[in-house]
Amino acid sequence: MSGGGVNAEENLNRLDEHHIAAHLFQKPTRVLTPHGTLVDVFTVDLADPSMEIRRQRLEPYLRRTGFYHAALIKRFEYDNPLISAFVERWRPETHTFHLPWGECTVTLEDVAMQLGLPVDGQPVSGTLRSWSKFHQRDIWEWCHELLGEVPAGHVGTTKFNIKLKWLRTRLQQMPLDLEDNGLMQYARCYILYLLGGVLLPDKANNTVPVRYLPLLADYDAICTYSWGSAVLCWLYRAMCLATDPSVEGMAGCHTLLMSWIYYRLPFFAPNVTTAYSFSLATRWAGKKGQNDYAEQRLLRHRLRLDNL
Repeated sequence: MSGGGVNAEENLNRLDEHHIAAHLFQKPTRVLTPHGTLVDVFTVDLADPSMEIRRQRLEPYLRRTGFYHAALIKRFEYDNPLISAFVERWRPETHTFHLPWGECTVTLEDVAMQLGLPVDGQPVSGTLRSWSKFHQRDIWEWCHELLGEVPAGHVGTTKFNIKLKWLRTRLQQMPLDLEDNGLMQYARCYILYLLGGVLLPDKANNTVPVRYLPLLADYDAICTYSWGSAVLCWLYRAMCLATDPSVEGMAGCHTLLMSWIYYRLPFFAPNVTTAYSFSLATRWAGKKGQNDYAEQRLLRHRLRLDNL
């Protein structure tokens, strides 16, 4: 109790009535709907070495931007019942998981180690409203300049997003004889694909907003932004929204959350024999997620957390 007779803990957890944890009698087995899984752009095919050549040509350009290690995380599948069990423990008031032995959370250090993204530098921000006021140019002209092409049907419209499928197809058809400027255009496509598909996805997980284009304009300045901070903020916001019992899906970087759970609480991790490497999330990439019997698995995960 505080001096004024107010219970400090009750006052802190002021959002209880709007939290999924307070509605488990009505929704005892809410499992968040599956998040889309990113498809590897350059799938290795021994019969067609061109995909590996494309990957190798883009590698130094991704290293320059700070996205190379995140690009190594291929086909990370998610355990949605496990994510749902942790969201039930997430408190929007403190941005921490409340576990039986105390509180813990995903930190910027985790982002740097799990994903290999820069966590220092300028803030990542942008706008879709009043675009011409802030940038004094047409967005799709800029898109053509920075990416080398504009998706069909977008010029002259207010479709301020690009489909991930279009980016993936464009990357898989990248000419092998490009010069420096062309390679930078395709590297920007790859970065947008990572942002929309893995790092800053929405719940649909099939498009990426064009608001990130201005941050990719100066190629050598891309690495000066704190992309890791943006990923962490977006995950925090996504988990806060997912604590609402009426919400059925969750945005945010599921790869970061899953890899953090596996690393910090290894008894939840799948059995793998590969050694840890940088970035840490690459260790779990390619491991099939277990989403069968989802409701039963949610109950088991919940019980395991209760007994920590």
